[in-house]
Amino acid sequence: MSDSTPTRSRKRVRFNTQAFGIFGAAAFIYLAFGLLNPRFLGFDNLRDVAVSACVNALIGLGMTFVIITGGIDLSVGSIASFSGIVTAQLMVAYQVPSTVALVLGLAVGFACGLVNGVLVAIVRLPPFIATLGTMSVYQGLAYVVTNGLPVYNVPDDFVVILNGYIGGIPTSVLVVVIIAVLCWLLLRRTVFGQNVIATGGSEETAWLSGVRVNRVKILVYGISGLLASLGGLIVVARISAAQSEAGAPYQMTAIASAVIGGANLMGGEGRIGGTLIGALILGALTNGLVLLNVPSFYEQIVTGLVVIVAVALDQTSKGWPMLKPGRKPPSATSTTATTTTGQKSGVETGATVPDGSSLTRSPA
Repeated sequence: MSDSTPTRSRKRVRFNTQAFGIFGAAAFIYLAFGLLNPRFLGFDNLRDVAVSACVNALIGLGMTFVIITGGIDLSVGSIASFSGIVTAQLMVAYQVPSTVALVLGLAVGFACGLVNGVLVAIVRLPPFIATLGTMSVYQGLAYVVTNGLPVYNVPDDFVVILNGYIGGIPTSVLVVVIIAVLCWLLLRRTVFGQNVIATGGSEETAWLSGVRVNRVKILVYGISGLLASLGGLIVVARISAAQSEAGAPYQMTAIASAVIGGANLMGGEGRIGGTLIGALILGALTNGLVLLNVPSFYEQIVTGLVVIVAVALDQTSKGWPMLKPGRKPPSATSTTATTTTGQKSGVETGATVPDGSSLTRSPA
């Protein structure tokens, strides 16, 4: 008992320090732009920053779940484009009601995410390779649906749903707040969320503990695809049209939002609130550079530098674990599992799990 208490205390301190660093960096950036241009901290401009950060926030929230499991999803931009094109085409060409088309668009994104999850969990492709391939597939499908032509004349009722105002607050901002709360509850207050974190920490340990790792991975990629499609639909509502490459700019910035917010690319760690702050930081950089009349292409340079600095600071706080020599894990027969005498089938029995209970599992 006494040995575990200091460990828990150190983890709490590190969490608070990192969270404080994220909020501190955001406050510094907003204050700096406010001093350079007083218009930046005006209510209307801050509302514009929040609106511009919505798409990055939504896609970044889905990406956070994926990164926590130790994966990556490079297809989110293509899923956003494909879902937006399909939804707009249903409304404009086939006169499908806006709410029905919206639901179908979200279903398309969720299905695309599930395909990614199957490729990673069942087919056993590396996440980078699997989603790099599907990124091209989904982008190609977005071109095929309309022969590469934009879809205009999106119905006004659809625009109002995702780009209107409720009590002076943009509906897209309200959507992000609701989704963020649901994501936080899912990650921190449900068994599924704990399984996601356990899978990212150690797939083998999670599997021995009874976690259905494959199911967790598939659902996580499904969530990523669902939120990517929602982000793509907000883009459609914002410009009242759908374009085949509309989601492409958000592919890397969504990953950047999650990483800036504290998601560990090695897996096992990520924060919903941190991802929101990361998206707001990127939104502030874009908006602030425009107010300062800085050419837009410098935004990519600044974004890349911010990501590098964020990861470097995170690794510094952890003592650069990636540079430390790895330790060979103890053998299963000596520490975590025992096999029945004379048993040669490879079935493990009595595997010890973190809560002290035991279970019988066959190796994957």
